[in-house]
Amino acid sequence: MGVSIYRNESLIEVRSYQTPATSADALVGGLRHKWALLREKGYAGDYPVEILRQSPNGSPEVKILEVFRWKSTQDRVNAERDLDLQKLDAQIAAHSHVTSDRESYTQAIRGFNTNFPQTGGVELLKGVCSCLLTVDGMVENYPMSVKNGIVLMHRSPQMDFDNDGRNEMYLKILMHGGEIVQNALGPIRVEQNFNVPNDGIVKSNGEGNDFPGTAIWRVGWKIRTNMGTILTDPETPLIFGPATVSHYPPVGTHFHSATGPVKLIMESNGAKVGTLTPGELTAFDIVVTKDDEIFADLLNTPPKDILELLNQHAPRMDEYASRHVNVAPAP
Repeated sequence: MGVSIYRNESLIEVRSYQTPATSADALVGGLRHKWALLREKGYAGDYPVEILRQSPNGSPEVKILEVFRWKSTQDRVNAERDLDLQKLDAQIAAHSHVTSDRESYTQAIRGFNTNFPQTGGVELLKGVCSCLLTVDGMVENYPMSVKNGIVLMHRSPQMDFDNDGRNEMYLKILMHGGEIVQNALGPIRVEQNFNVPNDGIVKSNGEGNDFPGTAIWRVGWKIRTNMGTILTDPETPLIFGPATVSHYPPVGTHFHSATGPVKLIMESNGAKVGTLTPGELTAFDIVVTKDDEIFADLLNTPPKDILELLNQHAPRMDEYASRHVNVAPAP
């Protein structure tokens, strides 16, 4: 089931500054240098800093707002003890005669939660995907969890593709991937197999608004390893869901797989080299959202079989949700 659109954001920090207009550029430069140093030392998360600047009409003062994210609570503590950062903070303070106390926020609210958007667009999300990996003679039922995955997808505007009075939103995956290291196989990179469908759809449950809806995903993977490139069976898509979503993007929604073990095939010669059992797919963060500026008809038109796939699996949603692939946490 979908979870609340309220998400823990305790690592975000906001600071505001006030400075004479003549010192504003120096202050902004110091803040940019600070973020670069935080990234270099591994203290800041991989979100770009936002530096907002306001110059009220007729005022000799400039207000500047700094927003960034720490990598972890411990990194925030470590940064406070870092002599290089203490020195830089002192230089920044010298350009600002009014500085607010730092502010941390505990929740962020993202996405649509009433109706599907009227405009198409693109989302870049972070996510995690689990599966059981078997490569003959090397690993058996290895609980692989790609925790650093990303997905770039296009969402269609609100449409009723099958004319049944319940709206749909078609989701075309433009790119996805992630990395992991496994002892026997070494570095592994999971990528999208562009030769098979990689998409999804959300269909309204028809309860007054578009949300809640029911969503499903299908993907095919290309897995790059030291032994060569391995494909999940192109004839058997990896299905995640259906699941109930109460907002979009579906951050926090757990999509359990409806697919059992599928063959792993060596791309170079077509030989079967093992199996993969998909487990669970979850998006946990939104990196960026951009609405379409033109009507992207090609991306907005779903293939007929994606709706058929949703209708086929939806009656067994509770059964799929009870399936779990347990993956041990990374050491």
